[in-house]
Amino acid sequence: MTDLKTIQKAIALTKAGHISEAEAIYHRLLEETPEDFNLLSVIGLFYVNIKDYEKASEFLLKACSIKETLGTLSALGFAEYEKQDYKKAAEYLEKSLKYGDNADIYNKLAESLFEIKNYKKAVEIADKMYELYPQDIRAIANKVKALTQSGKLMEAEKLCTQTLKENMGTALLWHQLGYLKELIYSDDYQARECYKAAAKFGSPGADYNIAVSCQKLGELDEAVKHYKRMLEKFPGEIETVTSLGMCYLMQKRFKEGYELFFQRDKSNILHNPQSQWQPGDSLKDEIVVICDQGFGDHIQFIRYVPFLFKNGVKKINIATRKALKELFTQNYPEINFIEYSEINPNLQTMLITDLAYILDMDFDNIPYPEGYLKSETADIQSNKLKVGLCWEAGSAGIRTMINRTIHIKCFEPLLNLENIQVYSFQKDDTLGGNDKYPQMINLAKNFSNFSDTAKALKAMDILVTVDTSVAHLAGALGVKTFLLLPYAADWRWFNDTPKTPWYNSITIFKQTDHISWEEPINSIIKELC
Repeated sequence: MTDLKTIQKAIALTKAGHISEAEAIYHRLLEETPEDFNLLSVIGLFYVNIKDYEKASEFLLKACSIKETLGTLSALGFAEYEKQDYKKAAEYLEKSLKYGDNADIYNKLAESLFEIKNYKKAVEIADKMYELYPQDIRAIANKVKALTQSGKLMEAEKLCTQTLKENMGTALLWHQLGYLKELIYSDDYQARECYKAAAKFGSPGADYNIAVSCQKLGELDEAVKHYKRMLEKFPGEIETVTSLGMCYLMQKRFKEGYELFFQRDKSNILHNPQSQWQPGDSLKDEIVVICDQGFGDHIQFIRYVPFLFKNGVKKINIATRKALKELFTQNYPEINFIEYSEINPNLQTMLITDLAYILDMDFDNIPYPEGYLKSETADIQSNKLKVGLCWEAGSAGIRTMINRTIHIKCFEPLLNLENIQVYSFQKDDTLGGNDKYPQMINLAKNFSNFSDTAKALKAMDILVTVDTSVAHLAGALGVKTFLLLPYAADWRWFNDTPKTPWYNSITIFKQTDHISWEEPINSIIKELC
């Protein structure tokens, strides 16, 4: 039977800050009644209160194995949330709703589902929370997030703005309004003001978003300042460390940038973190190079692989994605290209995007800017200038994708030029441009891999493209390319304009303000006429 009087004494000791004494009492009681559901639940909550979430989960899970209740399941879900195991948190919190509900459970459940990118379920829970608790600011914030995720951006902005009129001090809503200003209007000035308001009203993570806005506006020193402020509050927070590194790289601060960028989260791709090359390590006779990030990164950084041989490596295995394997094998027959599932976890491992750092080849020594890939040429005949077109960026996160994608309608003046024949290289055409403009010949529908894309690129007179993998492929092949870059482009393009040290064949046409693409597209049209 639960000793309530002794438990109350332990609770009083906890409140008074005598943690070790309270803990000793709990464990003494547990020795007497190890299967006591109430005692296990109380001990679990004790560990939640002192923020030892590992032990909290241990005791609450044992309590739930005896009997599931609203209190034990929700507390277990909260503990897993604090451990950042959002999948388990969502599982336990959703299960707790069978026994009852409250706003705290719905809020943490919605947040957990958003974290694990189960957007369909997250939207469902956020909608339910808003229905049950329409006056709860957290319910409104989750509803705004759900509307945003569902593509109802104007409705999300309206709800956010209306709520802020009566709740000006709600930091979370200022953060969400800033994000909406980015998504709807690409207005980083307004977004930054919203993030500053979030900071004013106590948002601990606002400096990160202010830094992102500054970086997108090209104010790099200001971005660095806010990233550093963020790291003062959250030392070692990996997303901020990585972003600060990329900001330094954009400034061509090679050493400082790569030392931070190298620390980025690699848990989703490294088979054995212990085998990863670390600064100061020598290169082994046989290594594995893992192609990380996007297709463009694989293409851009494979130029460094031959220098591994020059530094004593005898056998190189490269794990890459299927779409690139044929093209890479044709160009590098001395390298063993493998599937990710074939990686030997015991071999020294490195990521392809780290090769410049590993080889200590800074941005004043970028190799092979004239091109380093070869391909056959597709038989594409026209008596007009053959112009390839790619308008949509891939899945690099919604912020980046929106920043780099240009709506196909913006290219109408180019598509209607009489002296050119436009060929579509847009494989993932979410904007439906291939269907809307029949005067454009869709080559991309027949591409099964990058070898096909390369052959078609070699047949073009010019490629016009946004910042995506096709741009890197064209540059690596030496194909004449007009590259459209946003006002604040990805770090690898630095602030170079109109040329880039990565590829001699690429000419950059950059936004002169942070919203309109009219001027750079008109400049390309003048070049084509």
